[in-house]
Amino acid sequence: MQTAMQELMQWMEQTEFLVNTAFIKKIDECVKKEKEQIEVAFDLGRDEVTSVFIIDGEDYYNKKFNQNK
Repeated sequence: MQTAMQELMQWMEQTEFLVNTAFIKKIDECVKKEKEQIEVAFDLGRDEVTSVFIIDGEDYYNKKFNQNK
């Protein structure tokens, strides 16, 4: 599974989309922000359901959206 930003980055690589360094930097910033948002949302949702820390937001993100798979 990929996040929307990961899918966009993959599409840009496959289509040889021409970009400059500033654009690449901005995309990287957006991916990091998206990762943080997913982790925080997961943690907030988990805390609403239970106080048992089975998995945290970072673990969830890495298992669902890790690009290295």
